[in-house]
Amino acid sequence: MRRASLCVWAAVALASCVSNAVAPTPAPLREFVPQPSPLIAPASESPTATPSATATVGVRLAAATGDFDCDGRSDGIEFFERVAPADGLPRLARLSLSTGAVYELAFAGVPQTDDAAANPLIGIADVNGDRCDDAIVSVGHGASTTWTSFLVFDGKDLRRVEEDGKPVMFLFAGSVRHGNAIECRRTKDAPEIVVRAISDYTSDYQWDVVEDVHRWSTKSRLILWATTRTVIPVPTRDLEPPDTERYWGLSCGSVKLLG
Repeated sequence: MRRASLCVWAAVALASCVSNAVAPTPAPLREFVPQPSPLIAPASESPTATPSATATVGVRLAAATGDFDCDGRSDGIEFFERVAPADGLPRLARLSLSTGAVYELAFAGVPQTDDAAANPLIGIADVNGDRCDDAIVSVGHGASTTWTSFLVFDGKDLRRVEEDGKPVMFLFAGSVRHGNAIECRRTKDAPEIVVRAISDYTSDYQWDVVEDVHRWSTKSRLILWATTRTVIPVPTRDLEPPDTERYWGLSCGSVKLLG
C-alpha cells in the first residue's frame, strides 16, 4: 500500500492527499464466442510481494487446502471480499504455504453490488501439468454461463493465468441453444487447456463447434496453439449432440461440473 503524502497547509493542519484511479468495470461478454480466440478479461491483476501485508478485507468467502508449491505438504488458500476496492478488483486470494510464506492476489469477480457473498472458488486441481495444485475460480457470470479463470503459484508469487499479457477468462455451461466448455488435459506432447463453444444457430439440425487448444509457455502463461471448426449433424430437430459434458461442462482433474 502506498503511503499517502502529507500536505502542510499554513503550518496549521495536516491532511492526507490520496489519489485513487478506479478501473472501469468490465463489460459483460457474449456467452457464445465462435471466433478462434480466448475470452480475455480486461482487468489487470495485482499480485502482492512476499511476505504480503494483510490487505483490507471483508468476509471470508471460501477456503481450501492443497499442495500449491509441490513440497509434499498441505498449504491453505482463502478467498475474501475486498472492501471498497479502489482498483475495481473485488476479490482477494490469500495463499498460506506450509513454510509460513503468505501470498495475496486481488482479482476480478462478481461486483459487490451484485452479489458480495458469491463464492469464487470452483475447485482445486492441477491445471498446468506441473503436478502442483492450482485454484479454479469464478470471475463473473452471464445469463447461463460461468466466467472462469485459474490462480497458480509459480514458485515466486500467486498469479492469475495470462495469455497475450492479459488475464484469461473462459466460459462453461450454457443454454439449450449454445454451450461452452473447459477441459484440462495432457497429450503425449504437453498439458493443454481446451476451450469449446457450440451452438445450433445456423440450423436446427446441426451443431457448430469451435475448439481452441491452449498450451503452457510457463506455469502461469498460455498461448493459443490450434483452432478447429467442426459440424455435428443431428437427425432430429434441436436434438442435443452426444457427450454433452464435452460442450457444456468443466473438467479439470477431479473437478468435473456440468453446466
